[in-house]
Amino acid sequence: MRSGTAIGVAAIALAGWGAACSGFGGGGESVARDESVARDENPLRPMERTMLGPAAPYPADRGLRARTTELDGSIKARRAAAWEAVARALAPVAIAEQALPLDAGCADARDGGDGGDSGAAAKVPAFRTWYGKDDFERAFATAFSAMSPEDREKRRALGDDAIAAALAKNARSRGSASGSDYANRLALVVDGPALEGIGGNARVSYSPGAVAHLMKSYAHTRDCRTPRTDDPVPSPTSFAPCLGEEMPPDAAVVKTSWSRANFGQNVPVYETSAKALAGRLRGEVDDGGWGAGTGSASPAPTEIYTIRLTDRASYRLAGMHLMTKELREWLWITLWWSPDPDSDFGADRPEAIRRLGGPWSHYKMCVVTSYEERDPDPRGGYEGSLGDALEAVHGGASAPTWCSNPSIERGAHNAQTNCIGCHQHASTDLTSEAILGNPARFPSSGRTRLRQSFLSDYLWALGSPPEQLTEIIRRQIGE
Repeated sequence: MRSGTAIGVAAIALAGWGAACSGFGGGGESVARDESVARDENPLRPMERTMLGPAAPYPADRGLRARTTELDGSIKARRAAAWEAVARALAPVAIAEQALPLDAGCADARDGGDGGDSGAAAKVPAFRTWYGKDDFERAFATAFSAMSPEDREKRRALGDDAIAAALAKNARSRGSASGSDYANRLALVVDGPALEGIGGNARVSYSPGAVAHLMKSYAHTRDCRTPRTDDPVPSPTSFAPCLGEEMPPDAAVVKTSWSRANFGQNVPVYETSAKALAGRLRGEVDDGGWGAGTGSASPAPTEIYTIRLTDRASYRLAGMHLMTKELREWLWITLWWSPDPDSDFGADRPEAIRRLGGPWSHYKMCVVTSYEERDPDPRGGYEGSLGDALEAVHGGASAPTWCSNPSIERGAHNAQTNCIGCHQHASTDLTSEAILGNPARFPSSGRTRLRQSFLSDYLWALGSPPEQLTEIIRRQIGE
C-alpha cells in the first residue's frame, strides 16, 4: 500500500503511488509518508522526448477481457497472461533519434539484446517511451489552447485528431533547448545505460491510450478536484464518474522504483520463499511489512536494468508495477529484482522474457485480477518453490488475493496486501495509513471489495501527489 523507499530517500527517483494501496497510477498515501519527493528526479524533458519520439502504444490483448472468469479462477492462466503483458510492455522499440554516438560494439543498445547487427536501430523497452506528467501537461496545454473560445468555455471534449496532433507536436518540440544543447545531449549517449537514460527516472509513465483518454476526459475530472466520500451507483457503461467513461483497453500505467548505483550503493535483497512469506503474512516479521531486506547486492547492468542520466548519476530498476486495462478492473502486475531470479515467483518465467536480454531475466513477478481468489488449488498447479510460495499466500477459495512488491511496498502490513483492494478507494478521502490502520473497517489489510463505483477508474494519479493530473488540468482551463 504505502509507497516508501526500500533504498532510502536519496536513492529513489520520485515519490508517489502509495505501494500496493496506491502503487499503480498515482499517490494515495498521506502527506506524512516515508517517501518524500526526491531531490534527484529527472522527468522527461522536451529535448529527450524529441530523441525518443512519440510514445509507443501498448498493444493490448483485446481478447483478454473475455477470459476474465478463467483468469480469476486459474493462477496458472493468470500468471501466463501477466508474463505476456510484461513482454508487450518490455518489447524493444526504435527511438526517433538514430544519429547516436553509441559504441559500435554495443549490440544490446542497438538491437534490444537479441544479438543482432550492431548497426541496427537503437531501441529501448516500449514502456520507457511512454508519457510522463510533464508530457501530459505540455500536450494538454497545446490541445486546449487550440480549441475555439466557445469550445473552451463550454468545456467541450477534445477530439481524437486534436489529441493526436498535440502529442505529435510534443514529440517534435525541443522546448527552449538550442541546437547546440541538443548536440551536447546527444553526445552523451555513448553506451547502453546512457541510451536507456534518455527516458529519465520519473516514476510514473502512461501509455498513449491512457494519456489520450485523460485528455479527452478533462471536463469530468473537476469532480475529482478534491477527494470525494460518496459511492455512487455506476452507470450501465461506466463505474468511473471522474472520467466520464472508463479507460480503453490500450491504457496502461507503469510505476518504477529506482535505486542509486553510484557511490557504492547497493540494491536491497528480499526473500520471497514460502517460509519468508508465511511469517510476514502472519505478522510475525516486521509487523507484516517487508522491512529492510535480508541483504544487498551490486548487480551489473547485464543483471539489472540500469540507466545513466546527464549528470552521470546511475540508477538500477529495483521494482516495477504494470497495470493494464485489458481487464475491466485492470490486470495488476508487479516485478521486483532478485539475485535468485529463477526461484519462487520467477520459476515460470517464459522464453519470451528471457529473449529480451540478461537484465529482464532477473525479475520475479506476481499478479492479481480480482479481489477474491477463485482458484481452489493453493499451489496453482505448480510444483517446486513457486507452488510452495503460492500456497503460502493462498488463503483458500474466496479468500482475498495477494500480490506485493518488496522493493516498493513499505511500512507495516504492506507485505500482506494486494493491488486492487486499496485502489478501489482512489480519489476518495482515504489514505493508505487509514486503510492499513483500521482492520475492522478494512479487513485483510484492505484487500476486500467495499465499493461499487471506482471514482477515477482505480487511478490515484488524478488527485493524489505527486502526479495530481487534475491540478494540471485545473490550472490550464482556469478553474
